[in-house]
Amino acid sequence: MRSKFRLLFLVSILIGPFSILQSQKIIEPKKIDDNQIKLDGIINEDEWKNASKVSLEFEFKPGYNTAADKKTEVFLLYSNKNLYVGFFAYDDSSNVRASIRQRDDFNMFINDDFVSIKLDTYGDSRNNYNLVSNPLGSQVDSRQTDAIDEFESYDINYNIEFETSGKILNNGYNVEYKIPFKNLPFPDGKDQKWKFRFFRRTYRDGNEVEFISQKYDRNNSCDVCQTNNILILKNIKIEKRFELLPYISSNITGERPKKNIKINYNNLKTDFGLGLNIDLNKNTLFEVTYNPDFSQVEADVTQLDVNSSYALQYPEKRPYFNRGSDIVKFSDEAFYSRSINNPLISTKLVSQSSNSRIYFLTAVDQNTPYQIAGEDRSYFGEGGESYVNVFRYQHIFNKDKRLGFITTNRYHKNGGYGNLIGTDGWFLLSKKLRVSYEFFANINKEPISNWIETDDLIKGKSVKLDGDKLRGNAFYFELYRNTEYWKSFFSFKNISPNYQSDVGFLVKNNRRWVTVFHSYQNYINKKALQFFNIGGKADIVYTFENKLKTISLDGIITLRTILGSLIKYTYDWDIYKIYLDKEYNNLGKNEIEITSSPNEIFSFMMNMSFGKDIAYNEDIPEVGKEFTLYFSPSFQINNNLNIQPSIRYARLKKLNINSDYFKGYISRFSFKYQFNNSLNIRIISEYNDFYEKFFIQPLIQWNPNPSTIFYVGGNQGSIEEFNSEFSSPYRIDRTQYFLKFQYLIGL
Repeated sequence: MRSKFRLLFLVSILIGPFSILQSQKIIEPKKIDDNQIKLDGIINEDEWKNASKVSLEFEFKPGYNTAADKKTEVFLLYSNKNLYVGFFAYDDSSNVRASIRQRDDFNMFINDDFVSIKLDTYGDSRNNYNLVSNPLGSQVDSRQTDAIDEFESYDINYNIEFETSGKILNNGYNVEYKIPFKNLPFPDGKDQKWKFRFFRRTYRDGNEVEFISQKYDRNNSCDVCQTNNILILKNIKIEKRFELLPYISSNITGERPKKNIKINYNNLKTDFGLGLNIDLNKNTLFEVTYNPDFSQVEADVTQLDVNSSYALQYPEKRPYFNRGSDIVKFSDEAFYSRSINNPLISTKLVSQSSNSRIYFLTAVDQNTPYQIAGEDRSYFGEGGESYVNVFRYQHIFNKDKRLGFITTNRYHKNGGYGNLIGTDGWFLLSKKLRVSYEFFANINKEPISNWIETDDLIKGKSVKLDGDKLRGNAFYFELYRNTEYWKSFFSFKNISPNYQSDVGFLVKNNRRWVTVFHSYQNYINKKALQFFNIGGKADIVYTFENKLKTISLDGIITLRTILGSLIKYTYDWDIYKIYLDKEYNNLGKNEIEITSSPNEIFSFMMNMSFGKDIAYNEDIPEVGKEFTLYFSPSFQINNNLNIQPSIRYARLKKLNINSDYFKGYISRFSFKYQFNNSLNIRIISEYNDFYEKFFIQPLIQWNPNPSTIFYVGGNQGSIEEFNSEFSSPYRIDRTQYFLKFQYLIGL
């Protein structure tokens, strides 16, 4: 389960808060011909002669600008079309952790050594691009923006096409990068001045250690503002991309109508589609896609929804929607790209100049998700065809101030619409203090349809779709302060009862919500305790009728300790809560989350909670005793083979009776053999005890870059409707075989 805690752990090890504690380094590398560098993972003196050099002199976790105890040299050269960066990370080879991994494999951040290049190509801190490689050349990339929650800062699904090659040597390891200029966004012009920072993660006594090429400041609330060193590139060639992305796919499905009868297969289905990417200029990208196949190669990890009254959110993994997505990122989720489910055709324009950003998307969605937010639950249905517009403009005055505007529209083919308009701002008031706001207003008319069947009402209006007109608004305000030892934030949310976001992800409304958080943190830098954080959070929620909804207090302790372990304990105390007009008092819950990587072979993640909770989906919700457990060990058998089982268990027991509101588990098993960084074979299986359903998915995948992909595989599993006829839940009564080939053609 890729929980928020896991992603927070990823953030903590990837890039920390950086600052300007020293004068800027200005690097102007030598220009070369492309044939001078052979990308083989070896820093050859003849190839890299006369290269500019940067040393990673400082330890910034767990130390604080102390001298790095392992030497790391970085070499820089460039040509008309590419930036070349070489890392020489000195170490005893027996201490280097690395395995061959698929691109963007999260396990790299748990187990492996790695190096990273961080680029601010516009120099105004709108975002940073992080290009990461482990010692064997396996890649991860991400885009970082600024947010109060570090989890929200990183878009790990963002992709940039670049090349890496790595090799482990007797005295450490080398990694060579080749980064095409055409694949990076930056201002127009042949002469460029970018900001950069280099980073290395290694281990000391089994614990993580992180080195950096510049000092940083823990007394700073803005992470991306602190990429500080200057890279000067002169007279480079500005190439305009003209790319075609055709695909062809084929699948055949079948089902077993009754027990002991052969599976009946349908006719073979073949489909095709085409994408087109054009650089109108260096700052402006135009994309159009026709009949795209947005099916995911690997099934989403099933989330537990047995005790949730609200819809669950899944991350966006489709490359088409991820490009430019930082421009339309809001704490409100005013735009949620997965609300565009199955587009027949879509166009997108992304333009980034030196002081502004524009995002304009249109789509014809053939199967429209329809979600309605309520006070105590959300409602979901799937509709027909709709037309979608999203227009976003942001003006960047400087690195300390930004203002923006957005409008989204969805028009349903058979009537009904949802229109939203809004504005937002981000202001760095001082080094330690920043504020942000968002304001949105909506005008909706429901379609007349049976997509949602319910007799529930929201403020006198029926939830079912009968043509009601809705007007609402939402306002969000956040104040954040960060110092070396103290972290604080205050937030206020004001969401009216009829506020809806048809192209966003909104599940709760009718609330005035105040949150106050304050914590103390300290990098002890001892073997048994490298870091700890202790803090508290208070939430008070009222409805628009001034009815008290929630009073909640959280106590939070986080420790980084031996065996590469990060431990977080939270006591969540709901002092007062109203759900469906019923009052609940003194609901306390303990939550423990652990991520640990004792060595290169074994790591694990565990989340556990126990205490009191409400049975939200019962006809008459009552309080029960909750116990949940998620445990996922990972075994890296060798450089190529990874085995990762997991189990997710949940139980809510009635207080005075030996009976349960619910009890069950979801077990999952993943076997992956990675032949090289592009080719792998894997088998994933999952059994859902709550619904007595099973599936298994074998898959062969070749993925040499983010856009080119070939895979062949299948899905086999059970059908819920036939449970009573079969003696075993591990049956195969539904099957699918599929194949897809998509290839990026650059012209």
